Amino acid sequence: MPDTIQLIIEKAKELSSSIKKLDVTRNYNDMRLKMNSDRNAQELYAKLVLMGKEINSRLASGGIEVNNRSYEYGLLQRELEQNPLVKEYIHTQREYLGLLKKVIERIKNPG
Repeated sequence: MPDTIQLIIEKAKELSSSIKKLDVTRNYNDMRLKMNSDRNAQELYAKLVLMGKEINSRLASGGIEVNNRSYEYGLLQRELEQNPLVKEYIHTQREYLGLLKKVIERIKNPG
């Protein structure tokens, strides 16, 4: 049994190494570094995440109602248009997380 566990750990290390070498991973890590050095981009991203959580919460509680938040949404949209770094970060993050999701799904369902 310990040999089997060790083999699995070695295969996991190989998988991790393979993932790290992919362009999608390198692009995501590059974008994270750029985001970490841009305070405005970080703040905008945090606002977008907060808005997403709020929307999800409203959906979970029975639906979204229209309110006066459209002004705030418009401001965030304009900020996003003016900050291509955040858009690119979101795009590369989505690609990277999609890759990880596929890997995890394959591990769960190897067939």
